[in-house]
Amino acid sequence: MPALAVVEDLQVFEDRVGELAGRLTGLSWLVHVGLFLVMFAVMAFVEIKDVAVAFRKVKPTALALVTNFVFTPLFAWTLGWLILRHYPDLWAGVVLYTLTPCIGWYLIFTDLAGGDVPWGVALLPWNFVLQIVLLPVYLWFLVGKVVPIDALTLFGSIGLYLLAPLAVGYAVRLSLIRLRGNEWTYGPYRHAIGEVKLWALVLLIVGVFASQPTLSGLGVARITLIIAVITLFFMGLFALSLSVGRGFKLGYADTATLVFTTTARNSESVIGVAAIAFAGHPLVLIAILVGPIVELPVLLALTRVMIALRSRLRWPTPSAYRAASEASGDQQVRASS
Repeated sequence: MPALAVVEDLQVFEDRVGELAGRLTGLSWLVHVGLFLVMFAVMAFVEIKDVAVAFRKVKPTALALVTNFVFTPLFAWTLGWLILRHYPDLWAGVVLYTLTPCIGWYLIFTDLAGGDVPWGVALLPWNFVLQIVLLPVYLWFLVGKVVPIDALTLFGSIGLYLLAPLAVGYAVRLSLIRLRGNEWTYGPYRHAIGEVKLWALVLLIVGVFASQPTLSGLGVARITLIIAVITLFFMGLFALSLSVGRGFKLGYADTATLVFTTTARNSESVIGVAAIAFAGHPLVLIAILVGPIVELPVLLALTRVMIALRSRLRWPTPSAYRAASEASGDQQVRASS
C-alpha cells in the first residue's frame, strides 16, 4: 500500500475517533460517579484506628515522600530530555503531568493490589501539603516563574473523593453491624462491596475515556509519542519504587502502597497551572490530558504484576499493626459466628 494511502487511512481513523470522543464528552459525569463509588467501596472497611496507627510508620513514609518528591521529578525530567527534547511543548506537558502525586486515586490501585490502605490514607496529608509547597518550586525551575497551585481545587477533591466516601462507608458499616450483626456485615455485605467496586471501576474506566476531548488536531505521531513516554514513565517508576521497597525490606503490603502512591499522578492539580504558565502553548495542556488515558490501563496492569510478585518473591513479615488489624478482624468474624 502506498505511503500516502496509509497516511490518509490514519487521518480518517483519527477523525472518526475524534468525532466519537466529541459525542461522548457529555458522559463526563460518569467519572465523578464512578470515582465516588469506587472510593466508597475501598473505604467501606477501613478502620479509623488503623489510619491513626499508620501515621507512626516513619521509615515507609519517609521512603514514599523522598521517592515522590525527589526522585520522581528528576526521573520525569530526564525521561523527557531523552525522548522529547526536540518537542519542548510536549516535554513540558509530560513533565507537568508527572510532577504531582495523586491525592486519593492511588488508594484504588493499592486496594486492588492488596496493599496497606490505612497507611495510604495516612500518606494523603503529606502528599497534599508537599505538592502545594513544591509545585511552584518545580515550575520555577521549569518555566522560570512561580505559579501558585489552586488549593481550593485540591481541598474539594479530598473532601468529595476521600473524606466523604470514608465517612459514608464508616457510617453504613456501623449501621449494618447494629441492624444485621457482624456476621452479615463482614460476610454478604463485604462480598457485595467487592461487586460494587468491580462495576464502579468499569463505570470509571468508561467515564475517563469518554470525558477526554478530541485529539484529532494533535496528529497520530505526537499522540503515539506522548503515550510511549508516559507508559515508560509508569513502568520505570514502578521498577524504582519496587526496588526501594525491596531494598529497605518493606513487607508486601507496604511495598504495594509505596508503588502506587508514587506511580499514580494528580493531573487535575496542574491543568489550571498549565493554562496560566503556558498560555499560547496548547500542546502542553493536551499532553497533560492524554496522561489519564494512559495511566488507568497501565496502573491496572501493574496491579496484576504486583499481585503476581506477591507469590513469586519472598517478603519480610508484615508490620505489627497490620498483623494485629487482620487478627482483630478475624476475631470479630469468629465472635459473631
